[in-house]
Amino acid sequence: MDLILLADSLDSSQPLLRAASRAGYRLLKLVGRDDAAAGYVESLRPDAMIIVSDQIDEPILREMNAVMKTRPIPMVIFTRDSTREAIDRAVKAGATTYVVDCNEPERLSSLLGVARARFDEQQRLKKELSMTKNALQERKSVEKAKGIIMKSKSLSEDQAYRAMRRLAMNHNKRIGEIAKQIISASEVLV
Repeated sequence: MDLILLADSLDSSQPLLRAASRAGYRLLKLVGRDDAAAGYVESLRPDAMIIVSDQIDEPILREMNAVMKTRPIPMVIFTRDSTREAIDRAVKAGATTYVVDCNEPERLSSLLGVARARFDEQQRLKKELSMTKNALQERKSVEKAKGIIMKSKSLSEDQAYRAMRRLAMNHNKRIGEIAKQIISASEVLV
């Protein structure tokens, strides 16, 4: 597993660097808090990012948000900041694991495993939600298009749906695409 480490200082991250090396992880880049971590994530394409910071503040949260927009990856945070606000803000920014005062860097492998599993589940849920929203929007479009056809052609609901389905099959398109075209055409004609 390839890692990027964002740290307040090289000294604070030494125990984790040693544990990562012993566990067989490869450190691609050590990034300071003022460096553009998202750019390194985009170019180096690590499997995860570790953040070692005494406090989870605005600069750290900005970097986390930038990473999630650029190329989402699991992020494991090691910090001394145990405030509820810091935890909430870090999770909203994309943290998959948040560890306070870890004196056992050997736990890095299991923590990264949890982070990867949690990240994968979040990505699956986001994809599922997006697909559900798209399906709902498509269904609304189909219903609206059916109404347009029913009104303009004096057809029943079933006849209008069959006409749309026939158009979709004849043009090798999804019925949702045909519905959008019907709605667009009706807006031009009105």
